[in-house]
Amino acid sequence: MSNLHGDINDDEIRIISSGEVKTEKKKSKLLPVILWVVVSMLLIVFLCIVFFSSIEIEDERLYEEVMEQPIISATSVENTNNVKSPAFTIKTDTIVSGIGLSFLTPNNATPVLEIGNEVLDDSSIVLIAQAADIRGDNGGIVGSFVVKGELVSKGEAKAGFCSIINGDVTVGVADATPMFEQALMSNGYFFRQYPLVVGGQIVENKPKGKSIRKALVELNGKISVVVSRERLTFHDFSQVLTDVGVSNAIYLVGGDAYVRCVDAGGSSFTFGREWDKEIDNVNFIVWR
Repeated sequence: MSNLHGDINDDEIRIISSGEVKTEKKKSKLLPVILWVVVSMLLIVFLCIVFFSSIEIEDERLYEEVMEQPIISATSVENTNNVKSPAFTIKTDTIVSGIGLSFLTPNNATPVLEIGNEVLDDSSIVLIAQAADIRGDNGGIVGSFVVKGELVSKGEAKAGFCSIINGDVTVGVADATPMFEQALMSNGYFFRQYPLVVGGQIVENKPKGKSIRKALVELNGKISVVVSRERLTFHDFSQVLTDVGVSNAIYLVGGDAYVRCVDAGGSSFTFGREWDKEIDNVNFIVWR
């Protein structure tokens, strides 16, 4: 007979169902896990939104910076390229056949001939060297000398010549040359000096003494002023110029004659000395 009141006898066992209790315990354990998963997912979603938002903002900023860059037209580029680069002299010291030489090569500079020591005060000059010799008796310039198309002196005592026509320098050897007439007709420049090298071959000269030698040379298609660092004869100087590969060369006033150059950094280098200010017809080949 079953107990209607829920009590049990000594010979009976009550099985207490743990279903509801276990269910409540499972629910209590799963709830924190579910909450942690939900919070983690929300946090991940939030971080993703922040990350992609920052990328979008950064891309927009870069895009705006690029769009603000000035657009250079073809005309602007052309005008920029037409701006003349600063003039300067490339100074190269070398030893050839045991002889020290200084090569002074003008760059982006325009050559002219000028007379008078006043030119030495011109700060725009990047290379200057005495050009033609001066007579000891009357102070006149030796050989033909043309400045801006005007004949200053006339004579053919020396076969070497330098002509400057439309800014182009030509060095050569000839008793008579059309370059002289061209200089007169085109407001050009012309002077004569001893020839040293022609076509890569030595030209012998009568003076036999030794002195510091200077020359106007053509080497690899470029014009340079060369200064020896020791006293040489004309022959030895011509020989060392051919050894280095000079194709054409004429002499410049040697000894302590004045030469000055300015390099790309603005440093100035001087060879020789300035002549007496009172001496007339001191002349120079000048690059600005």
